[in-house]
Amino acid sequence: MILEFNVYKDPWMDNGLENFFRILRNLDSCNVELTDTSIKLEVKNKEEFIKELAKSIIEKRQNLIVIEKNEKTGEIKEIKKDHLILQEEKKIGGKVAFKEDLYKPEKTAEIVSKIFDLKEGKSRCILCGRAFDRSVKKLQQANYPFVTKIASLSGVRSYKDGRVLSLKEYYDNLCPLCYLIGILEWTDDALVYRTFPGDKSFLFLPYFASLRELNDFKKSCVYSGILNNTARYSNIRTNPNSNDVENTPGEYSTLLCFYEKFIENAIDDTIANEWVVLQIPFGAVKNIKVDSINVEKGILGILRHIYENGENCNYIYKEIFSKMRFYSQNKNGVDWEITREIQERLSKFFLLDNFRAFTNCLLPRKGGYVSFIPETRQALEELLFVWRWRKMGVSKEKLDAIKSVGNIIAKISRNNASLLYKMDKVRTVEEFWSVLREIARKIPGMDEKDLKMVKPTALDELIQLVKSIVEENKDGWKEVRDLLVVYSSMYYAIDKMSKGGVEK
Repeated sequence: MILEFNVYKDPWMDNGLENFFRILRNLDSCNVELTDTSIKLEVKNKEEFIKELAKSIIEKRQNLIVIEKNEKTGEIKEIKKDHLILQEEKKIGGKVAFKEDLYKPEKTAEIVSKIFDLKEGKSRCILCGRAFDRSVKKLQQANYPFVTKIASLSGVRSYKDGRVLSLKEYYDNLCPLCYLIGILEWTDDALVYRTFPGDKSFLFLPYFASLRELNDFKKSCVYSGILNNTARYSNIRTNPNSNDVENTPGEYSTLLCFYEKFIENAIDDTIANEWVVLQIPFGAVKNIKVDSINVEKGILGILRHIYENGENCNYIYKEIFSKMRFYSQNKNGVDWEITREIQERLSKFFLLDNFRAFTNCLLPRKGGYVSFIPETRQALEELLFVWRWRKMGVSKEKLDAIKSVGNIIAKISRNNASLLYKMDKVRTVEEFWSVLREIARKIPGMDEKDLKMVKPTALDELIQLVKSIVEENKDGWKEVRDLLVVYSSMYYAIDKMSKGGVEK
């Protein structure tokens, strides 16, 4: 028996196809070849093949389950992973029982045999276009999570013989092979997941145009040892030699944390920059949301540069964002809810290369501010230089003028941060000059002690710097504005911390 599986151009099914390839290549009863656009399977002995594949599926089934111990009773029981859209039956002796016959060990071989009892028929598969005679299962979220969003997916064939398919035909027309590829994708040990109990889970699907590149990347994810698939809520290890996992606050922080582990530990340079992320809610009704994330190659280059060449840090999430805290003056301590929100937003806007929104995260808020320990400040400054300043072609020393003016704004804003917010809100270069003039007018009225701690001449240096930048790039002043907001927010926090606002 010889079968060919063509690329679907669909994130779930292409990851499923790659996962299926990694299962098949370990079987002795078949030969399998991977190309950029397809998988070619030659079954040497059908009886042996069904037996081997069924055994392999039963082994892969373990990836659907976590083992947990009750701290009070000492009872050990199996739990279905929270992000799976697979229905359960009543547990038997503390063991998970899936409704899906393929995942019932006593029925696996029978279902595999049915799937490969292939005959051409009058039905045409909604996903691959293959002609087949009968389905094993209808199209359901269990085998294709996007099923509720099918009308908006260009990869799905929505017509047959020139007419639009009815809803019933959508669900009926799934060939046995696509069912198998789709349902097995839940066992994929190369995917990142992150669950927030009682709320939702994120499942990260890497996307490549080439199946070979997808396979190279996912092999690196597995072989680098950075994923712990025995963990329930997060599968990114703190390091490859530990079973402890990262406690990231959200979707983008999880992706950024993953990138750092991958760059540190993977041997292969192939790295995903396109992702489709499934948001899977808790509860019986699984109305999933789908995010598409495209991380520019330049951002991945910054992550690699910081890891390989960083002087004050080697990791952006681990050593900068995860160390930041929101200090609440009302609570007289760290507000962890706002802290985790800020860590997540910083991760998001860095990955999306949105410096404007990034700076906004660091502004003081009513009743509190983002606090920085000295190591974090130095690391953030290095990131700002590598990410923003270096590409403008201006020397590192010129940053001193921006830092000094940021310090002046912070001192003036100590009891009223309106000037800092005004700088953040400027939209034109004229407004920018206007705020700088306002700063100049306020300097003489500063406290004598504060005056000794600032460099008033830095304002003139900044004006000359901005003029030279604007000559090269008329919008270059915006970069200076955003850097001023970051440094002003940083010095504002340092000033507040020195007056008694410290992390608790």
